[in-house]
Amino acid sequence: MKLEDFKKLLVYLEFDLKKDVFTKHFSQFDCDLKVDLKNGKLIYPIEKGFIVNSETTSNFSSNENFVVFECVHRLLSQGYKPESIELEPSWKLGHSNKSGRADIFIKNLQNQPLLIIECKTAGKEFEKAWKYTLEDGGQLFSYLEQEKAVEFIALYASDFINNEIVTSQKIISHKDNETILLENKELKSFTDAKNVKERYKVWKDTYKLEFTEKGIFEENIQAYQIGKDKYTLDIDTKPIDATDKKGKYHQFRTILRKYNVSRRENAFEVLVNLFLCKIVDETENPNDLKFYWKGIAYDSYFDLVDRLQELYKIGMDKFLKQDIVYISNKDIDKAFWTMKQKRNATKDTIKDIFRQLKFFKGLDFEFIKVHNQQGFDKNAKILLEIIQMWQGLRLLTTEQNQFLGDMFEFFLDNGIKQSEGQFFTPVPICKFIVSSLPLEDKISNSSEPIKAIDYACGAGHFLNEYALNITPIVKKHKNENAVNEYYKNIYGIEKEDRLAKVAKVSAFMYGQDEINIIDADALDNHKEIKEQSFDCLVANPPFAVEDFLLTLDEEIREQYELIETINDLGNKNIQCFFIERAKQLLAPNGVAGIIVPSSILNNSDNTHIKTREILLKYFDFVSIVELGSQTFGKTGTNTVILFIKRKGLKPEVATHFKNRIDDFFEDWESEKSSNGGAYQDANIIGSYCNHLDIDINLYEKILQNILDVKLFDVEIFAEYKKSYENSTEIKNLKDKKQFKDKSSKEQKEELEEKLLKYIQKCEKEKLYFYMLSFNNPTKVLVVKSPSDNKEQKNFLGYEWKGRNGSEGIHYLNGDNINDIQTPLFDPKNRDNQEKISYLIREHFSDNTKTIKDEYKENCSYINLVDMIDFKRVNFNKEINLNFKQDVSSTIFNIFNRYPKIKLSKIVATNPSKKEISKIDENIVVSFIEMASVSNDGFIQTKIDRPLKELKKGSFTYFAEDDIIIAKITPSMENGKCGIARNLTNKLALGSSEFHVLRCSEDILNEFLFALLNNRIVRLEAEKVMTGASGHRRVPIYFYEDLLIPLPPLEIQNKIVKDCQKVDDEVSKANEIIEQSKQNIENGFLELFSNATHSFKLSNDDIFDVSIGKRVLAKEIEENPSDEAITVYSANVFEPFGYIKKDLLKDFSKDSVLWGIDGDWMVNFIPKEKPFYPTDHCGVVRIKQDVLHGRYLAWALNKAGIEFRFSRANRASTERIKGMVIKAPSFEEQNKFALEVEKLEKNISEAQKVINGAKVKKEDILKKYL
Repeated sequence: MKLEDFKKLLVYLEFDLKKDVFTKHFSQFDCDLKVDLKNGKLIYPIEKGFIVNSETTSNFSSNENFVVFECVHRLLSQGYKPESIELEPSWKLGHSNKSGRADIFIKNLQNQPLLIIECKTAGKEFEKAWKYTLEDGGQLFSYLEQEKAVEFIALYASDFINNEIVTSQKIISHKDNETILLENKELKSFTDAKNVKERYKVWKDTYKLEFTEKGIFEENIQAYQIGKDKYTLDIDTKPIDATDKKGKYHQFRTILRKYNVSRRENAFEVLVNLFLCKIVDETENPNDLKFYWKGIAYDSYFDLVDRLQELYKIGMDKFLKQDIVYISNKDIDKAFWTMKQKRNATKDTIKDIFRQLKFFKGLDFEFIKVHNQQGFDKNAKILLEIIQMWQGLRLLTTEQNQFLGDMFEFFLDNGIKQSEGQFFTPVPICKFIVSSLPLEDKISNSSEPIKAIDYACGAGHFLNEYALNITPIVKKHKNENAVNEYYKNIYGIEKEDRLAKVAKVSAFMYGQDEINIIDADALDNHKEIKEQSFDCLVANPPFAVEDFLLTLDEEIREQYELIETINDLGNKNIQCFFIERAKQLLAPNGVAGIIVPSSILNNSDNTHIKTREILLKYFDFVSIVELGSQTFGKTGTNTVILFIKRKGLKPEVATHFKNRIDDFFEDWESEKSSNGGAYQDANIIGSYCNHLDIDINLYEKILQNILDVKLFDVEIFAEYKKSYENSTEIKNLKDKKQFKDKSSKEQKEELEEKLLKYIQKCEKEKLYFYMLSFNNPTKVLVVKSPSDNKEQKNFLGYEWKGRNGSEGIHYLNGDNINDIQTPLFDPKNRDNQEKISYLIREHFSDNTKTIKDEYKENCSYINLVDMIDFKRVNFNKEINLNFKQDVSSTIFNIFNRYPKIKLSKIVATNPSKKEISKIDENIVVSFIEMASVSNDGFIQTKIDRPLKELKKGSFTYFAEDDIIIAKITPSMENGKCGIARNLTNKLALGSSEFHVLRCSEDILNEFLFALLNNRIVRLEAEKVMTGASGHRRVPIYFYEDLLIPLPPLEIQNKIVKDCQKVDDEVSKANEIIEQSKQNIENGFLELFSNATHSFKLSNDDIFDVSIGKRVLAKEIEENPSDEAITVYSANVFEPFGYIKKDLLKDFSKDSVLWGIDGDWMVNFIPKEKPFYPTDHCGVVRIKQDVLHGRYLAWALNKAGIEFRFSRANRASTERIKGMVIKAPSFEEQNKFALEVEKLEKNISEAQKVINGAKVKKEDILKKYL
């Protein structure tokens, strides 16, 4: 504590200031404490018996004296008499064996030694003193040896920060606990100790280095009654705040590592059990807390565990309706009441057996397995540290916190996630979903409390958030007392019993204990869960759970339409069944916000197709929000939120529309003439034909049961015919004798009849789902998270960190959820009309709002029919979040000299492996990985492997002259493609992520490749990619549907020849680059071989070695401006961004940059080129003319490679300074540096040729086409 802070402290403590003297009067003792500022004196009431043994403690010479003065003030205020207090009695110290003085010595009312306080300044001095105490007893135990009768010793520090006194204290009891000594006769006591070492050993071995941080100065502690055996909620706990939460899970994990606790899932469960105990304690015992370690003077491990067991029993019974067996210590003693006055060995033995059964078997608080006394003691030590983490904090709150969610994410780790399909939903996403639902409309328009459910509630975040949201709405539209009734209508279902416990604990923490938590399988029936009874559903159901169907009875399984698609009960598509369960549970017009994998929208297996059918049949689509890979932390899962509304009409709309489609096909003429009769819906046929660009008169032939050959001039019907003719059914029919025996006319009639029925069947299904999607009440509000990780974080308003001490979710604009800034929602104002949640909520009520300009890049309104492709033969109801534009006909619009043709007409795609089924498996073929294909359009390397090794794998098959194009991100966007040439035996297999195109005789493969190896094509292909983040792929139909210009072969040849000239230029440029780089490397190696000098990078006279400074996301600009300079981070070659401030002032010297904690790389930055290094970038500058910057950059890179610097092996400044650089004379370096500049200029010019090649090829295409 500094003097200026001390003065502020005196004012805060209500000292009166007169003529440079601060005075405070203590009326109960009729004495004063004074501070004489002018003379630098601390004045104590020695006239009242207060003893000061040394003047050094009464002046301003040491900041520690201010701490002593503040501590004395606290003692007098507490009621300690002046005559009981003595400053600096002289004793012998332990470390130096010199005479030493304790700061404060206190005697009790009988004038016997009571307490020694050693005062330290806050921070390092206090921590150092405590470290010595833990190591060997330090000063405190040395004082004890002089005053053996002292009952307590304490280390104390205080400071005055932000107008508040902040104290630290470690209080050690020097009184023996007879209960502990009786329980273990082998333990030594303080009474037995004969010297400092033995006294410290008793504290360490018998009392396990036990200390408390309360017990002297609290309001409910009387003077001279040191140590607390009674703790209260109001005085001894404080609410959790952001600073408490920040390091708690790191502290928890540190304790687990310290004691080698490997069962982390079990550890999390124990922690939840402890939370349950603490909540019960705060509720039931606010004036005499049981969840508190009272200190070794008043407590024992057995008593502590006994209290926890009692609290746990109460909690499980009260909150989860589970009866837990609990026998207290008192119950055991009562069983022997008849023997109370008699010594009895049998009684003692039986009591000991009971004790062992109670404490050494099946504890609910086992961090490690407990089988005996030794295990109990070890577990109790862990338990004690965890309890001390939490005992001073208050869990009960009406404000939401993230702690339980964070703990869930970090302790139910990958093993649980993979087997149970669980992952934690971040609170911001919970808030966004709940704030997007039309809760006010629901509540205000209903006379009864609405019912809500989360049928996969996990830790209960959705339930808590829903309850918080409806509370003000209920108070506004109903009354204050109605809130609890609404809570009673909130249900959570959780199959994992541990998480059910977490959810109930969490609800109680928020004062929402009426919420119903059901420990059950949500896919099963439950007496409390009635079908079609819930008005609101919010959930993040599990996905990819093996064997989930095996846990359901057959009778239950048969209640699901989806079971028809299941051939194997080991099926993992649990998320699909949860979608159907939502259909069962929601009442008509019930609303839902459900997080599901994005595969729900596009996977082509039967279960996912059927799931989309259920969604289209029974729900109105309001909004689909695509979440990026940053949303769920380390899961990296790409998900969507479905905002849907259960269709409200009875009978079901799906049934009605199905009947209407049958009516159309049974009697179209009547339906057409009456426009659908009472339904007035026959115009849907015209709408469908317009959507598919089909002549309605021609289409009506199908409805009239007529097969008109003109139909096959329409592409989709030609595709139907092709699919029909290639079907196994038709091929088998043609092989049958009965068919062959028919006349040609009869065969034709039969085939045409079957073809018509096939077309009608396909069109019935399409018309049905067109009718459903066309009648979606509104357009779908599609919200797409940015693909760029940095933009995605800003969009979400948070990011994930895994660094020790700061693991978990981090809000970008503060420590609290209420600080979050995101376009998705406003945590402080649910009704903020500027947020996307408001758009969705209004859209639920058919009140479509205009999208703000800044959101148009991420948000759009799309007709549901435009999100489904009705043109494909294989109609799988895929829902595409990209607006269905017919890019196939527009990409090559600028090429209008020649007619266009659909690519699938002249090019075969993805040839079948059946082509190689009869080839000798022992032949060698080429194997081509994705890494073997360059970004410049050619195959770089091939590996020869036997066909039999590759044939049965999932590799892609292709042959000589085929074109291969990467379909997966980011390879496709990077331009990985090529023509397969010089294949071994003219065959190859390669990555499953290639599409294969095989040209017919009408088109040259080099010409097609020139068309497709084009940035415009790749940009359009990127728009139609489907799948999860990191696994998004271009569907093959994108290429098949392309309308490409088809000039005569002569023109194609000219284009190919001109493009080849460009390729030749690129090859020559690549040779120049490779040769120049080799010349540079050879030159540096020659210089290095002539090295005659050595330079240590730690030499501050020659080198200035530093690291940069952290920059905030809000400071970074993505594009350079006149005022901004380049920012470099761990990647010292690519700009991290640009910033309008500087860190380094002088750029008159060359700089060498290295990446500290990324892939090892070193870059040379010439002088007069300003830059800003981050804290991941190191900088070396040379102060003397002994090393050239270019040579240093090369030599440092070479040395770093030898050191194996990498992400895992950081290149810290200490390690860099430890390096020695060998070099030739400065003149030789300078001479070669000029040569390097010439060679780098050659490289730059050659690179321009390469970079310009694509534009040249585009110009060639424009020239001819």
